[in-house]
Amino acid sequence: MQTILRITSIRYRWLLGLLTLRVLIDGFNVLISMLIQLGLTVALSGQVNLLVAIFAGMLAAAVVYTGIYFLSGVVTERLKRRVSGDIATALMANFLQDDATQVPDNGTATNLIVTDTQHIMQFLDAGVFPLVDFGITVFLGVIYVVTQSWHLALMFVAFGGLFAGVSRGLFRQQNQAQTTFIQIDDKHKAFFNDFLANVAVVRNLNVFAYNRQRHADYFQQAAPSMKQMATASGALAGIFNGGVYLAEVLTLMVGFAMLTVTGSSVAGLLGAWNAGVGSILWPFLGLAPTIGFLAQQRTSIDRVLPRLTQQVMPVFSPMKGDYQPDTIKIRGTKVSFHYPQTNREILQHLDFQIHNQGITFLIGANGAGKTTLLKLILNELQPTTGKIEIQGVPAKIKSASLFAFVPQRSVMFTASVTANLLLASQADPTKLPALLQQLQLDRYAADLDQTLQPNQLSPGEQRRLGIIRGIAADSPFIVLDEPLSDIDAVNQQAVMRLLRQEAKKRGVVIITHTFDFVTAADQVLKVGDRHDN
Repeated sequence: MQTILRITSIRYRWLLGLLTLRVLIDGFNVLISMLIQLGLTVALSGQVNLLVAIFAGMLAAAVVYTGIYFLSGVVTERLKRRVSGDIATALMANFLQDDATQVPDNGTATNLIVTDTQHIMQFLDAGVFPLVDFGITVFLGVIYVVTQSWHLALMFVAFGGLFAGVSRGLFRQQNQAQTTFIQIDDKHKAFFNDFLANVAVVRNLNVFAYNRQRHADYFQQAAPSMKQMATASGALAGIFNGGVYLAEVLTLMVGFAMLTVTGSSVAGLLGAWNAGVGSILWPFLGLAPTIGFLAQQRTSIDRVLPRLTQQVMPVFSPMKGDYQPDTIKIRGTKVSFHYPQTNREILQHLDFQIHNQGITFLIGANGAGKTTLLKLILNELQPTTGKIEIQGVPAKIKSASLFAFVPQRSVMFTASVTANLLLASQADPTKLPALLQQLQLDRYAADLDQTLQPNQLSPGEQRRLGIIRGIAADSPFIVLDEPLSDIDAVNQQAVMRLLRQEAKKRGVVIITHTFDFVTAADQVLKVGDRHDN
């Protein structure tokens, strides 16, 4: 619980107040039991006025109980939403940190954001509250049994300690199995996401059998951990249920055997035994699901916590006055790079400058290093040797925040045209209709509130919408990866006219493998030719 408090914005006083409400709820059950017992005694003695007063007290307590339960439920749900929001937001910030090598695959990301976050979010309902109820019930039960027979109390406590020890061991087994299972499930979900992304190809090539086999393989890999979890869960249920009944019989047998030693009455023994069974042993019957959940939660915390404790550097977006448009530029000096798993130099001693006006073409064959150079410029990778500097901006401004990147495949969402193109940024939406019309997307310009259906967009439409999204970001630079692919000749000309228009007020970097659209006014940076600067 301390870990959850540390990684979220929940305050100790909020949790303390909620636990106080929970104690009051548990105390209500004790109060009603006492009033019922007192009412029976009063009724048998014929004290009508006192009986009426007891009923009135029970009704008042029920009203108060309803209000406390309502307040507890509202506060619990709000805290759960806060925990979920805090963790999901922190994970997203972690995914977007500078080091691109730390970004998880889509299966792991899905489980972290959804499954693990939900496990942690439920720490009150499925973890803390059941343990509080368990603790209060057992504590009150021990106190009562001690007042009746400390011999029986010792026996009940001993059995309780035995159950607790067994629970701890089985908890560790479940936690270990859950950790293995979720790692396999990460890969399974990543495969399923890939399957959905390629469902048209799978259908066309009729290779569903391959995907079905992969699906079965993941289930087979997960089978040992699922079996281990099932075994531990079954052992908990069996030990608690069978063990509790066994403990009932043994404590009763020993209690009767000790009657002559303790001098207790049979009625007193049975009263203490009944209280011990109900308050100390029986609560263990409902503990198995709680332990199973705590094992899941422990696994989720172990997965999430390392990402939330990593220092995520804030990315400061450039604001007006942060830089002078005429002076800002990106300068690379003797930049070389090779990936750790290979000694082949992707880039060698590359010198370049990119100004925030005009068009720069990064040209090279497939595999020449164009995308690698882009990642170096965006600070997603670091040069093996040499350096890349951002000149004309304060040090707090990260290079990635200066660029609007348009990938080869721009992902659209099932949302309005405006939402897709602005992505909740503060950019001016009034520019969108003109931009859409310039790229022959008039039907979207006519109604910016219409909902886009990504699966109904052609590749060319997706690419042109992505270009508009990049332009609308109004960054000092816009970088486009093969922006003219999947676009017919007419629309290629329209795209280039728009980009040249934008190049008068920002730097435009186009990654391509041809010289088809290069003019004498453009800067060309050839990648893959070590002799060119």
